Amino acid sequence: MNKKIIAAAVASVLTLPMVSAQAVEVVGKKLEIYGKFHLSVDVSNTDGLVSTDGLSISSNSSRLGFKGAIPAGDMDIIYQLESELFMDEAGGKLTNRNTYAGLKGSFGKFFVGNYDTPFKTVASKWGVFGDGVGERRAILGAGYQSGNQLNERAQNALVYEMKTKTSNVQVMYAVDPESGADGAVDNSQKNVTSMSFRYNKDGLWFGAAYEAWKGHSKIVDGNALRVGAKYKMGKAQIGLIYENINSSTVNEWQRSAYGANLKYKISKATDFRAQYLVAGSAKNTTDTGASKLGLGIHHKLNKKSSVYVEYAVTNNQANAKFQAVDGGHGDEVKTVNGGSPSSISFGMVYKF
Repeated sequence: MNKKIIAAAVASVLTLPMVSAQAVEVVGKKLEIYGKFHLSVDVSNTDGLVSTDGLSISSNSSRLGFKGAIPAGDMDIIYQLESELFMDEAGGKLTNRNTYAGLKGSFGKFFVGNYDTPFKTVASKWGVFGDGVGERRAILGAGYQSGNQLNERAQNALVYEMKTKTSNVQVMYAVDPESGADGAVDNSQKNVTSMSFRYNKDGLWFGAAYEAWKGHSKIVDGNALRVGAKYKMGKAQIGLIYENINSSTVNEWQRSAYGANLKYKISKATDFRAQYLVAGSAKNTTDTGASKLGLGIHHKLNKKSSVYVEYAVTNNQANAKFQAVDGGHGDEVKTVNGGSPSSISFGMVYKF
């Protein structure tokens, strides 16, 4: 690709009218550029780690990506390269987010690469805060000492996906999913199998996922289940979720969690959001549970841009240190055993 095409692509991104959040076509569907810039100003209280209390500037899963579909007979060759942008610290790494190549046809999609597990995706589709401080990962997929662990982007993954207008099925198998390295054969003794089903029709969304690990860095061998649902009625949307994690050997990862959320339209452009999550004490432990409350008001400036204010607080039992913010949001808010960390965040999101 010559310099003129690259220059035209960059110019098209910068000058595109703010009317939609669709990817920018550079060479038709063969090459599209997309992105999301998400920055926030946070004020946090760790309730025990004084050196990190106070003002923080955070870049929250900001990203730039390139994707395409190249015709090949009755199929398309598909690819995606996605990089996280650390806009608060002027850094990033190419292809450290969902990156893959594969085939798409009447059979669905089959691809290989570095990709979110179906187990993770069900919870992300259910949550109402995305990568804000109210996000779900401080509780869902988190342990009382180790924090967020089971919302993975698996390396060395083989993925099959079949979508219709109302449903989505994903199946993943990955070897050496946490720490694969070039120059050596992947360690197949460490692997994950993850699968999900999602349904969306007439205001009802439902998602279920199952995941089984061998050689995970924290849960070792074990499995996990998530089931969630949302229902939209008028101006309101309500949701419920349940999660169970069962390690074969590690007490911390033998526990269940549940939660509920609400999204209510105040006006055409503004909505109120609330989410409450609870993790029970782990097996053979005492006082290792916690709860998290997230509250927020989001306002759309147009179809591509929005601003918000969010508040999050986690209340830990005596032997737990679940974070107030853990995963997705760039600046996490940690704590000590029994702590009640909190954060208030003023953010802006721009998509193209």
